[in-house]
Amino acid sequence: MINIENIKVDVAGRGHITNSYLIYDDIEKKGVLIDPGYESEKIIHTTVKLGIKIEYIVLTHAHGDHIGALKEVYEYSKCPILVHEKDYDMLIGKVESYSKFQGVALQDLSKCEIMKIKNGFSFKVGILNFEIIHTPGHTSGGICLFEKTSNSLFTGDTIFYNCYGRCDLKTANFDDMVNSIKMLFNRFDDIIIYPGHGKSININIAKKYIKILLKNKNVVID
Repeated sequence: MINIENIKVDVAGRGHITNSYLIYDDIEKKGVLIDPGYESEKIIHTTVKLGIKIEYIVLTHAHGDHIGALKEVYEYSKCPILVHEKDYDMLIGKVESYSKFQGVALQDLSKCEIMKIKNGFSFKVGILNFEIIHTPGHTSGGICLFEKTSNSLFTGDTIFYNCYGRCDLKTANFDDMVNSIKMLFNRFDDIIIYPGHGKSININIAKKYIKILLKNKNVVID
């Protein structure tokens, strides 16, 4: 059986909540951690309590509120970190990640095993079957992670239950966001999305909200 644990972390104790997800196979007790945003002790404690071995850490993008606990979790798990190649420079501090703005200390990741990935990269963990979907817009290397066995889509800051990610930050682009949204809406129907912030919801409900927002910007998605 596949389980999804939403570990809600408070970034820098400021009331800014990021969803860190642990998706795992409770038979083989292996899993994937998505976006260790902050509170490393909470994330590690949850993993230990559930008895899960983390095989990969996946970053939907490299903003500070999604990587705040990355070094500590990596040192605990000793597993590869997956980040899209276009967000790699942001991850290692060469491009603004807004970490300082969000109260997140910059991390020395030089000793971490980091894998730069592209659209379509696939990997398996036990019965879990993952696909990386490149969704630029919020950042140039933003991704969604699709788990095919459970039909679950982890959307980071690309789409939320009632809106889409902001497009006014470094490497963000509104036209890219529109194209990413169109692609997701055309491909997926009647599945649950697990966003980087806020609640999980059926993508069909999210579509209604997001289409209204885009229409207000004179963008129509059929």
